[in-house]
Amino acid sequence: MRTSWLFLLLIAFSTSAFAKTRIAFLELYDAKGELVQYEPGGRFAHTAIQFDDIGDKWLNAYPGEGVAIVSWEDLQHRGVIADIVEIPQEVKLSQVKPYLGRPFDFWYSWSDEAFYCTELIGKLLKVPTHPMRFNKKVWPKHYWALEGSPGLSPDNLWQWAREQNAH
Repeated sequence: MRTSWLFLLLIAFSTSAFAKTRIAFLELYDAKGELVQYEPGGRFAHTAIQFDDIGDKWLNAYPGEGVAIVSWEDLQHRGVIADIVEIPQEVKLSQVKPYLGRPFDFWYSWSDEAFYCTELIGKLLKVPTHPMRFNKKVWPKHYWALEGSPGLSPDNLWQWAREQNAH
């Protein structure tokens, strides 16, 4: 009896110790095959997150669909998956449920009414914001006024995620 209790405890511990959270970073290319840089010097255009509670699906916020869980195939239609960074932080479906179905945030604000991809992940993982920077060659003029507002770009999130693995 004691052996089975110890065995169950060991299984419970090992399952939680191996919980995985992965963040996908996508690049976007224009018709000429050139990398689209949404922020000056930036590399990534979109992000999505995967965690054990959703299996092989990915959570993202995307124009036209808002916050949703999508398949790997659907994620691949949003750009070129250039990197996937695994982090030691666990995410649970219960944390995500309040966000599901929320609209996409076309104004890139840090509010809770609507979400853009890195805002969603940043809030789930408690990633600090950074002053936003907009590549004026890419963004329409009405977005330029958001320069310096608090937010989180895919490149900022990528840097943060890589730092999580260094600790």
